[in-house]
Amino acid sequence: MSIDIIESQIGRFLASEAPEVMSIKGGWGVGKTYAWNKYLTQAKNQKKIVLRKYSYVSLFGINSLEDLKFSIFENMVTDDSIGRRPTVESFKASTTKLSREFGKKTLPILSANSPLIHSHSMIDSLSFLALEKTIICVDDFERKGNNIEAQDILGLITQLKEQKKCKVILILNDESLSEDSSIDYIKLREKVIDTELRFAPTAEDCVAIALNGEKNARQLGSHITKLGINNIRIIKKIEKLSALLVPLLKKYDDQVLSQALRTVTLLTWCYYGQTNDTPEYNFVISRNSAFGDLDDEVTLSTQQQSWCAVLRSYDNFATDEFDLQIAKLVENGYVDEKELQKQAISLDEKVLAAYSEDSFQEAWKKFNESFDQNDQDVISCLSSSFKNNAKYISPINLDGTVRLLRYLGKDRMATKIIHLYIDKRSAETDLFNLDDSALSGEIKDREVIVAFKKKYDSFSGTLSLQEVCDRLLECDNCSDEEEARLSQATVKEYIQLFKAQKGRKLSQYIDLCLKFHRLGGTTENQELISDKTTEALQVIGRESKLNASRVRRFGIKVE
Repeated sequence: MSIDIIESQIGRFLASEAPEVMSIKGGWGVGKTYAWNKYLTQAKNQKKIVLRKYSYVSLFGINSLEDLKFSIFENMVTDDSIGRRPTVESFKASTTKLSREFGKKTLPILSANSPLIHSHSMIDSLSFLALEKTIICVDDFERKGNNIEAQDILGLITQLKEQKKCKVILILNDESLSEDSSIDYIKLREKVIDTELRFAPTAEDCVAIALNGEKNARQLGSHITKLGINNIRIIKKIEKLSALLVPLLKKYDDQVLSQALRTVTLLTWCYYGQTNDTPEYNFVISRNSAFGDLDDEVTLSTQQQSWCAVLRSYDNFATDEFDLQIAKLVENGYVDEKELQKQAISLDEKVLAAYSEDSFQEAWKKFNESFDQNDQDVISCLSSSFKNNAKYISPINLDGTVRLLRYLGKDRMATKIIHLYIDKRSAETDLFNLDDSALSGEIKDREVIVAFKKKYDSFSGTLSLQEVCDRLLECDNCSDEEEARLSQATVKEYIQLFKAQKGRKLSQYIDLCLKFHRLGGTTENQELISDKTTEALQVIGRESKLNASRVRRFGIKVE
């Protein structure tokens, strides 16, 4: 269910006075309670909550209905206190109000200064009567005490709705319910639950819920989305640990902090993750070389091959000394500041040394920052920058460079750079759609406009094997048509595809085509894709011992 629908349903629930029971169910850590509290507070700030009382109670450790009833009363606050923890003062205020409502004949007058122990004994039997028209959140249904039955809790919830005119939110991890509780919930939910919501947010949803839009949060969000992390608890842990790193690394080049945020995201996910898709933590931190897959002494299991595929897709992640300091933070919860600074200085020096003079920024400095007669130098640097950095150069800067070259009489060079740029970024379909982009009207050079349109129009025709792979890498969701296209390709086409690649795309394509077999439960088409990919790699591997070693990274043995 879309996160927008969840938010809308919670908003509708809070804006209505009608008694209702809503359940929010989902897996561990996906952020059910976090999302409820966020949308509740949001509705409070917008003054969109109709009922004036609210109580939150966790069933963890509660073993009787009497304890549950009193806990609901004990945690009750007025609507203007939503978002703050109940206090002794709020409890005394509730008991004082209760005494006034029932009068002297029913309950002795309790002053706000009465000792808490006396207040408790006098209102214990009557506190449930005060829960008229209250929003009640009952959390951790799967963690209830052993001495209280699920059907009794659901019965109480029905009583709160029908007799007390309350609105009740039930939050539960239905994947962790005991067998008896699961049976009771399934049997009674039709009678008890008015609205049942499945909370299964995507990584993008979790980022939007849990992180703000600041620069560092955006970086974390990008890494979280890339890894597909949809566990709010882990995301908040990542955010907390990264907050310890930011002030310590702000004096270095931005790439130092960027690496730290990239590493802390991956390692925190691996350290705290509980799914089969999460790479094992020790496996990850022991991968200290991007070429570690080539080790002939180590035979990787199918699961480890899948982990390698995750790491390759995550910028071919391998740990260095700096990353190992981040690992200590993840494991211990605190920073060894001295060692971190030592490794940060070393990394900063490497980053600064890596900035080459043929970068795009350096090329434009030669144009902007002097009146030297160095036109050949400027042209040479601009050309080199596009060869090496095209993926980081915007279409706007391409357009500006081309127009400068034309002004200098270098039309052939301008045309060459346009083709080079399009070739380097050929997989980025939306980049070439100038009509629907924010760049519409900003690109001035006619040849750039025509070349972009021609490239974009080409995507609508029959897709090549490489284009299908590029699309799947972008959306990670294979349609029947795309799957059929991959399955119909010949072994020869796969060989041509793999051998034509240079750089990271090679590993990405191979892992993409092999993943169906690794996931299990494959269709006939998926088996064909995996079989043809395997055969193609075996053919390539038999060409030389070097290629045999290369294909071994992907679990392919050459006979």
